[in-house]
Amino acid sequence: MKRITLEYTDVFDNNKIKTISFEETAIKESFNKTSLFATLVDGESMQPLITHKAILVVDISKKDLFHEENYLIYYKNRMWIKKYDNNIKSFVSINPKYQHLIYSLNEVHTVGKVLLYKNC
Repeated sequence: MKRITLEYTDVFDNNKIKTISFEETAIKESFNKTSLFATLVDGESMQPLITHKAILVVDISKKDLFHEENYLIYYKNRMWIKKYDNNIKSFVSINPKYQHLIYSLNEVHTVGKVLLYKNC
């Protein structure tokens, strides 16, 4: 089996460069290997599915939006992980404490689709 290893900066551990490694088969859809990157989650708005300090694997070549899929978006100089809701054409949080965090499709930049996450 082929493994993919990606580097990321652990902002919670003195900006140490770390890696995540996984089997290609862990990603259950087609992807562009050269467009993958890993990053960390800072926040609780996607709990319980994706937790604070989770490692995300994102494909920046995937910008087509699908209902109830998770995306990394850029809004007001910050990156956010949110679920896309096609009914309201917006990105939303799944944690009820953060249900007020709703970002309209026309006010964000879609960075890429979250293909894999590892909760820590």
